[in-house]
Amino acid sequence: MGDNMTKVFKEDEVIEALKHYQKENIVSFPTDTVYGIGANLFNNQAIHKIYVTKHRPGNKPLAVLCADKTQMLEVVKEIPIEIEKLINRFMPGPLTVILPKKDEVPFFVTSNLETVGVRIPNHPAAIELLKTIGPMATTSANLSGCDSLNEAKDVIAILGEDIDIIIEGETQLKVPSTVVEIKNGKINIIREGLITKAMIEEILK
Repeated sequence: MGDNMTKVFKEDEVIEALKHYQKENIVSFPTDTVYGIGANLFNNQAIHKIYVTKHRPGNKPLAVLCADKTQMLEVVKEIPIEIEKLINRFMPGPLTVILPKKDEVPFFVTSNLETVGVRIPNHPAAIELLKTIGPMATTSANLSGCDSLNEAKDVIAILGEDIDIIIEGETQLKVPSTVVEIKNGKINIIREGLITKAMIEEILK
């Protein structure tokens, strides 16, 4: 493939794919929920490319995927006890928690919000990628407002050569993550996925 073409690798070729990775690249990869598209958290050029590729409005923040809780603590200022309980029960997994961001996290990622959504995916290829690159600014690999994608071939067909590197692999759940925040001292469910309100209430009771 030429230098300007999308480079495609199998799920067990993440290390090989990373040999071709540069900080301004955007990468599409399978997660436990849906196919994602991600970029270096601190590279505004790459993050801008995500917005352009997806036709995503600039006022819609990106989430951050982390390999583990240590990486999460590099991104957020604090983790309230209620959120800590949910993290301990549901992560790695299909749960995104919105927390106060550290100053180092660019406002370009959070659309000028002081908070950021963070998640630890339960997928070996995604974890391997994150362990090497570090926390990544991410969103689902699709055109903004359209259905989420679950196969590399669909990502290639719809987003084409705007993606620099694609990791082929399987998504397991095929449903976006549940998103929660603390509002007025209580857990607020912004988007309900496979982790339901009842499951969350059971952990916090």
